Amino acid sequence: MPLMEAIPTVSTSTLIAQLATQDVRHLRLTRTVEPMSNFSPETLITDLARHPDARLREALILLFLRQPTYARYVPEITVALESEAALTLRHMYTAAVYLQRLWRSTLGLYLGNFLLLPDYFGQAEFCLPAPDLHFGEAGLRALAALFQAKTGYDWLTTYHSAISLLLAQLSLAMTPDD
Repeated sequence: MPLMEAIPTVSTSTLIAQLATQDVRHLRLTRTVEPMSNFSPETLITDLARHPDARLREALILLFLRQPTYARYVPEITVALESEAALTLRHMYTAAVYLQRLWRSTLGLYLGNFLLLPDYFGQAEFCLPAPDLHFGEAGLRALAALFQAKTGYDWLTTYHSAISLLLAQLSLAMTPDD
């Protein structure tokens, strides 16, 4: 059975609840929704890549930064997705690769040792600089320019907003309760 048929589409509320279980908590629910216990990483990644809401698609960046082991699912999922969702996944994943290198020291303060995200698409598909060149900044800027040319949207600001959200969340998690 192809991956597409095995992965159902779920509600926005369910996706937000599932993100929270993965320590991605920047999106809020208007009502309480219990996360599904049988929700796989593949389902979460796929449904986020397909989602019509840009905030949920962009949550892929934070998901990969918080759960770098999920990188192993990306190549297979990308092949199975329809073209627009596959491009979204490759884009958001690649942004996470460069952001992780750019913010590696700071992320390490909060997360300890973590796996580096492999560069599946940056150099091979998008012809971008290596992730370690200038600590990822060269690649991040090139990725933003590439997608801004395609969409007219300021992607660099989006990437910086994503890492700011994550760092604020990590900072709050480390603050002792009074």
